[in-house]
Amino acid sequence: MRDICLKVLSWNLHAMAWPLSKDPGGRMDRVSAKMRELSPDVALFQEVWFGSLVDRLTLALQPDWIPICIKRRSAGPRGGLLAFVSACAGWRVRAAPEFHAFAASAPAWKVWEGDGLGGKGILTVELERGEQRICAVNTHLQSAYPGIDYADVREAQLNELREMVSRFHASLPAIVAGDFNTDSRESLYSLIAALGTDLTAEARERGSLGTYADSHDQRPEWIDYIVAANSHAWTASASLELIANQRADVPYSDHSGLFCTLTLARRQ
Repeated sequence: MRDICLKVLSWNLHAMAWPLSKDPGGRMDRVSAKMRELSPDVALFQEVWFGSLVDRLTLALQPDWIPICIKRRSAGPRGGLLAFVSACAGWRVRAAPEFHAFAASAPAWKVWEGDGLGGKGILTVELERGEQRICAVNTHLQSAYPGIDYADVREAQLNELREMVSRFHASLPAIVAGDFNTDSRESLYSLIAALGTDLTAEARERGSLGTYADSHDQRPEWIDYIVAANSHAWTASASLELIANQRADVPYSDHSGLFCTLTLARRQ
């Protein structure tokens, strides 16, 4: 099988209704313009909670990208997870996408936090192009909140994610991406690294960079990742571009986007 070349965009868009996020509609238009500039094969978005914002992104990106999500009754994507696949890059959806809701979660009655009500989880999409196959996994883990970091919940969710990835056939390469809400300096990062090859590591180690800066703590944290799973069967080489913001929700989101150009080669 030939090497697999893939351009992946992963981004928490903070696509929540005003006043929880600033100018969500306008920001989705700017995200769409940036996506057209980057032209990824696969885009994996987190925190797109409303059907109206899915429609806005879809309208701006059609017919060049095909939207993929599992919708709730309210028409928003389950878990806030939305994917797009390029219609002109030759990739097509091989099987119906699947959504797995995390068993571990913060309490739903803490409505001011939102995570328990949001039903976070894992969106899995299997793609093929000719004889090439790859699995794209989009996820968003439990957030920390003032006074409680929910490390135990995130650990359980990371174990759920690892269990799901372990079910993939050993020959099937997988890209696991999203907002893990786990800084690379935390001990829980070892569970992320154990998934495979962390394609963000080289860029992160080049400088004091982060993908998120909390309004209460301006120390940037690196909490978003793209990981090549099944690395025992494939070698991954990649270059990474960080799509930074000027400040929260200006011009795009409260998270920096990750744009990764990667090549997967089967080990001999």
